[in-house]
Amino acid sequence: MDYMKSFGSLSLGSRLKRLSDALVQDVIRLYQSQGITLNPSFFPLFNLLHQQGAMTVTEAAEKLAVSHPAISKISRKMQREEWLNKTTDPEDERRQLLSLTSKSELLLEQIVPVWAAIQSHLDALITSQEHPLLESLAEFESLVEQHGLYAPVLQQLERRNESQQVVIQGWSAEFKAEFKRLNMTWLEHYFDGELTDRDLEALNNPEGFYLARGGYIWFARSEVNNAVVGCVALARHENGQFEISKMVVKENWQALGVGRRLLMSALDKAREIGASEVFLESSSKLERALQLYQNFGFQQTAHPDGCSYYSRSDIYMTLRF
Repeated sequence: MDYMKSFGSLSLGSRLKRLSDALVQDVIRLYQSQGITLNPSFFPLFNLLHQQGAMTVTEAAEKLAVSHPAISKISRKMQREEWLNKTTDPEDERRQLLSLTSKSELLLEQIVPVWAAIQSHLDALITSQEHPLLESLAEFESLVEQHGLYAPVLQQLERRNESQQVVIQGWSAEFKAEFKRLNMTWLEHYFDGELTDRDLEALNNPEGFYLARGGYIWFARSEVNNAVVGCVALARHENGQFEISKMVVKENWQALGVGRRLLMSALDKAREIGASEVFLESSSKLERALQLYQNFGFQQTAHPDGCSYYSRSDIYMTLRF
């Protein structure tokens, strides 16, 4: 068993490194079989200069989207092995240009067919995949470039520390507007603002829709700034049934255990008052929420009415006590 795969996204860098190492080792063997002595790590800069001609270290770094020090380091190695020249730009003495040597030009006749064979085989492997690797990699690189890793993870760690100062509290009229705002934001984000008459009644008059009918509402509130970051309602139905309803956690507070604590509060209350069953309706697009419900023991089953009143809901789940 390859345990690296079981680590999920945490092993992404390690798996990419392992794949890179395996490919590089095969390229080294191929080069050696053809009498080629070029280090495979030189390929990006070597091929860039081959295709686009002489340029500065800064220009090469920008085109390859790597750091200036990285290009400087590899270019020095290539100069020592006589694959590169570094000369003064005749049009600007302040600029130093990198260019291929005559030794490199001779190598091109030998190495270009090898590159073509490697590319042909790799393209065939990629084409056979259900999800083409290069397109997926380009998309992932774009997302990482856009969102980064350090800043959002650091922010999440800070949020996690703050989440320890989040309290779950029962209904308070001062948070009535927040109950509606959180749910409206959720509906707009996931379901294009779909709003039914039942939604309007619940959000405009939660006291009447939930509390007056024997239900409950909880809020997740940050003690740092008194901001409401989540909410959930428990609606009473007939025959000892209760419904988890209007559960929302602000996007930047998700994956920090806030939703779990809200759901736990609702389920603890349902048990306390002798509920026979708790049900909920959800959507297959809300994968994280569905996983949370499953972790608490909810099981998907057929809707008792055949289909939901809400067009956005295609999942019906129950938890029996």
